[in-house]
Amino acid sequence: MRLFGIAMVRNEADVIEAFVRHNLGVLDGLAIADHGSLDGTSDILAKLQGEGLPLRVVQAAEAEFFQSRHMTELARTTFARENADFVFALDADEFLKVASRATLERALAAVPPGMHVLAHWLTYVPDDLEATDGAFGAGHLWWRLKAERHSMHKVIVGRALLQQPRAFITDGNHLVSEPAAAKPPQHARLGSDVVAYAHCPVRSREQLCSKVIIGYLADLAAQTPGKEFAHHWGELYKAVRAGEKLTPSRLREIACNYTLRWAKWRPVEEIELVEDPVPLAFDLRYQASPVPDTLHRLMRFTETLLERRNPRSPASTIEII
Repeated sequence: MRLFGIAMVRNEADVIEAFVRHNLGVLDGLAIADHGSLDGTSDILAKLQGEGLPLRVVQAAEAEFFQSRHMTELARTTFARENADFVFALDADEFLKVASRATLERALAAVPPGMHVLAHWLTYVPDDLEATDGAFGAGHLWWRLKAERHSMHKVIVGRALLQQPRAFITDGNHLVSEPAAAKPPQHARLGSDVVAYAHCPVRSREQLCSKVIIGYLADLAAQTPGKEFAHHWGELYKAVRAGEKLTPSRLREIACNYTLRWAKWRPVEEIELVEDPVPLAFDLRYQASPVPDTLHRLMRFTETLLERRNPRSPASTIEII
């Protein structure tokens, strides 16, 4: 069985090497759309390719956030190029947690023909949110929520996508759907003892600020009728814009309630974590240095957005160094 992963990433220098090395320990290859990264992510991906890893990198040039479009294209291309049986739709902060490759293959082989697959989405909370060096390590994937309060899964796309010309991966990589469908097509669901996505969305103050500010604005710029909107980015963006300081305790609260609307948040004291480590069986070689701060990333993002929408804009006269 041939299993591949796809991802669309932007400004993930702190985690991208770990993401690639870990998930290639489960999968036969990865295809990544680099969405205009400004923090060294692109350089790290190039170095990983230089090692000869089964990693294909393409560029997603526009500043706006069109995740569904790019992920669907990556999936279709990967099925065609690699003769893949299944394609795992991933984000850069997600790590496959499997019992074994053999167990995973047996479970996927039992999926009815023509169906796609859902995997459980588990939230991990770092054991140290006061560190300022931004280095990713085992402590980021040691503790997870005992009970998830969201109802979302992550999708593993079946080869049937090639026979479904109108089908697409939804924003967030939660489902495969079709335009104007009253409800999404039926998916098979695998147990978390077979496979799960270990999700670590909050890793440091700088990482979260960059993710929320640029992510929200990119999603806002991409809004079209029917497009899903990342409400959790919007609520956090408003808080940061209002001057809220993301203290370590606040970061932990966000991590424990991530993806939920604020009305459903609970105090950290009421949220139980369990020890369930995801082993990282490799050494990290690369670190982006220096890492531009959020302000500089935002400036570059805005220039790119203005340049694409108006080639004569003042941003087009700025020399980027």
